[in-house]
Amino acid sequence: MVAPGGEVLGGVIGTFRHMIQTEGFFSLYKGLLPSLVAMAPSGAVYYGVYDMLKSAYLHSPEGRKRLQNIKQEGEELNALEQLELGTKRTLLYGAIAGCCSEAATYPFEVVRRQLQMQVRATKMSALATCIKIVEQGGIPALYAGLIPSLLQFSNHKAVAAFNKPENCFVLTGGGSAPPFLYCIAHRIGP
Repeated sequence: MVAPGGEVLGGVIGTFRHMIQTEGFFSLYKGLLPSLVAMAPSGAVYYGVYDMLKSAYLHSPEGRKRLQNIKQEGEELNALEQLELGTKRTLLYGAIAGCCSEAATYPFEVVRRQLQMQVRATKMSALATCIKIVEQGGIPALYAGLIPSLLQFSNHKAVAAFNKPENCFVLTGGGSAPPFLYCIAHRIGP
């Protein structure tokens, strides 16, 4: 790793040492505030969008028919077939919800990265950094790099939809084995 002045830092430990010596201990936490602020809206948007999509489907004629089939077939279905939405729809809705969540909170990530790039001499607050970004590039500057980020997170969020509580089952191992919680995402392999 190389410092802004061209000095070789010697790996992660050398970088920590350099940051603490030149910018102080709290430089290790630059950008923490925007990350913390983005956490609540991220989850709220994700679960809100996912639940709206799920509810819309389950109230449609196709969704009602699927629920009726699940009730009729009962124990004969495997865990993936017992999903209210089905495998493909669960993945799709998870990906859509993840993309909405990422798009809603992405400006916080842009501000966080800018805060982490600042040196002590030009250090600004998160709000001042956000204002500077908008002044220099307009509102679109807060979304620079969103497309690659959406491509990265949509797959992750799609699979994460399987780990929602309603997609987990209590399974018994038979005999004296204790029951355990089993989430469908663990069954999806390469």
